[in-house]
Amino acid sequence: MSLGFGRHYLAIPGPSVMPDRVLQAMHQAAPNIYEGALHEMVDGIIPDLKKVAKTSGEVAIYIANGHGTWEAALTNTLSRGDRVLALATGRFVVFWAIMAERLGIEVDLIDFGKSSSIDLNQVEEKLNADQEKSYQAVLVVQTDTASSVRNDIEALSECIRSTGHPALLMVDCMASLACDRFEMDSWGVDLMVAGSQKGLMTPPGLGFMYFNHRVIEARKRAIL
Repeated sequence: MSLGFGRHYLAIPGPSVMPDRVLQAMHQAAPNIYEGALHEMVDGIIPDLKKVAKTSGEVAIYIANGHGTWEAALTNTLSRGDRVLALATGRFVVFWAIMAERLGIEVDLIDFGKSSSIDLNQVEEKLNADQEKSYQAVLVVQTDTASSVRNDIEALSECIRSTGHPALLMVDCMASLACDRFEMDSWGVDLMVAGSQKGLMTPPGLGFMYFNHRVIEARKRAIL
């Protein structure tokens, strides 16, 4: 027998506690998935999702968790044998890098530990050393869920541009979108992935992949 009163509150990084109005909105029958209300709903959601990330680019909605959007980011932009630079400040870029390796992508991982943010000097050195411009992408999280380390994505983007390296900047914002400032276009981020269950405070099960024109061009060459 429990003597507890009040509302159950799950105080973990995610799934986040959902507001009552979100829970109440779920108390209705599922719409027709082929026409009508669902299409109209998505047409209204897409512009709002873009506002959250401050982008005029594109956004795709997946019936997937964060791992699903990681895979979508890799398979839509890269080919087997491509190289990427992964910048780990906790656990999740490491997992993303492992997924990339299993897809046949070559990964160079710089692990900054679980209590330090990215060292831009090391990143600059690594990119400058890549004279053949073989890195197709740089993988990073804005905030790592496990370590809580936050990276300065704007500064990282400036660092990449200063070297003249053409690698795509791919950012995991699972734990930060709608919680922290993120400006995709002005910061020069090419691709960003996020989920529904954290800062957006909605049920788990949806993944979002934001992308710009450079990603669209990369997709034409990708054969994973």
